[in-house]
Amino acid sequence: MAGESRPFRVLSLGAGLDSTTLLLLSEHGEVPRLDAAIFADTMAEPAYVYETLEWLMATVRIPIYRVSAGNLEADILAVAASQEKLTAGFRGQPPFYVQNAPNLDYATADSGGTLWRKCTKDYKIAPIRGKIRELLGAQSTGRLPKGLHVEQWIGFTMDDLGRTFCSDVQWITNVFPLILPKRMRRRDCERWLVKHGYPVPQKSSCVFCPYHRNSYWRDMRDNRPAEWHRAVEFERQLHAGHLPGVRGTPYLHKSLVPLPMAPIDAVESGNEELFCYACNT
Repeated sequence: MAGESRPFRVLSLGAGLDSTTLLLLSEHGEVPRLDAAIFADTMAEPAYVYETLEWLMATVRIPIYRVSAGNLEADILAVAASQEKLTAGFRGQPPFYVQNAPNLDYATADSGGTLWRKCTKDYKIAPIRGKIRELLGAQSTGRLPKGLHVEQWIGFTMDDLGRTFCSDVQWITNVFPLILPKRMRRRDCERWLVKHGYPVPQKSSCVFCPYHRNSYWRDMRDNRPAEWHRAVEFERQLHAGHLPGVRGTPYLHKSLVPLPMAPIDAVESGNEELFCYACNT
């Protein structure tokens, strides 16, 4: 499928604004032709993400593959409710905000922090790489056959220039065509979509992701009440259980209070939340 002449080109598709634009640019021939686009489904995305995905699958000729490592939401709650003695940093652990519990052994300040994030690696990166290997006809682990190499396209725009990074495996090269050669910002993506008569997708991310800014939480509360209730109920069940290795209570909002009490009406300054490449695309 891919040989010495050129790499196998695959898009990490989140069905948000950036990766949707990149997929359609390739479909229109404005950037090189993709061999595949892969959507890693955590089963915890907003309804509009799945609507965008279905629309793309019916619109483009580039093959789109949907893969999943399981239901992240259900898996987290199962871990929290389990009485098993699991180690800290369990599979799929999101970066919840945690208020430290009183430490009786050491004099420490009562401060908050975030947990080690493993959700992206386990539920996004791993299943995407597994599918790439399958498409290449390679074994699930180990070296690729000689001559096979992958360009993994990531939907970063010029707004995300400081977030670009190299792949951590030799057989994949991360490529950011919206930056080079297109030099597009998010507003350019929106304009391109509107010019071509396409809808403008919203952000792709899990409903309960702790990285949401106040504006996102407000939009969810005011315009997507079913998903707001889902996030509130998720946090309630999370508090009813216990995450392994976590001393203290995990929260979805950085204010370290339950979501219905969080000060999400406060206006924040700065850029949008900094998701990793597999989430915010």
